[in-house]
Amino acid sequence: MKILIYKNSAFWILVVFFLILPIILESFLPIHFFSSYWFLSFPSIFIVLFRFGPKSGITILCISSVIHVFWEVFEFFGTGKLLSKEEFEMITIVNLVKVSVTVLTTVYLMKINRQKKELQILNDKLAKLAHMDHLTGLPNRLMLQDYINQEIKNSKKYNKKFSVMFLDLDRFKEINDTLGHATGDSLLIQVAERLQRSVRKNDVVFRLAGDEFVIVLEDITREECINVAERIINVMSDSFILEGKESNISPSIGISFYPENGESYQVILKNADKAMYIAKMKGKNNFQFV
Repeated sequence: MKILIYKNSAFWILVVFFLILPIILESFLPIHFFSSYWFLSFPSIFIVLFRFGPKSGITILCISSVIHVFWEVFEFFGTGKLLSKEEFEMITIVNLVKVSVTVLTTVYLMKINRQKKELQILNDKLAKLAHMDHLTGLPNRLMLQDYINQEIKNSKKYNKKFSVMFLDLDRFKEINDTLGHATGDSLLIQVAERLQRSVRKNDVVFRLAGDEFVIVLEDITREECINVAERIINVMSDSFILEGKESNISPSIGISFYPENGESYQVILKNADKAMYIAKMKGKNNFQFV
């Protein structure tokens, strides 16, 4: 807090210094030298624009320019001198230069700001693509690890538990090999859509790899987990339309819980995977707990 106050104080001292320096110098230098020292206020243009942005910066600098002009007029009236044509032209030109520099600097800063925003949007899109499965649009393995690690932190903090479902499609390799990869991709997209419809609002579906999917279910009991698993099996029992024909496929689901079945990403996922293989050995199209 003290550092922030110090930085703010230093900033305003610097701004005020550059703004009033020409006026101070006027007291010691001839009037025809004074206008050249107006350029000493240019650092304030950059300081104010960078600190407050284009809109607020222009407002502040316009006010400062008006104050300087009035100060000039006041000085002449105060001393009883007449403002010569040369002096008037000098004051006008210097202020026009100052305004021009302000406008050009503002345009330049706005251009930089726009480019920064465009770059940020691009970076956000790239980050999203890195964490999303390109085929199904689901979060991918990379996102899954980050998500589960975050769930572990939240569960420890609020004394809750969550569940991980590891789902593998039965007969997917057969369909993929006989009908082709394009048809297999179409099937995976349809499966992803059905899985998203089957889970609860706060549950998240991930595509791990190939025909493997993982579902993370927040703050859930064993009974609620059974309901979700049964709903998935029921939804997946409806025929899929592949190349204009009906095809059937079923899921084998393994379920693990945090913290009972592991307290790290690797252990939780590994145990859910083991439970999934048990489901396959027991006839497929079913779910098993660790």
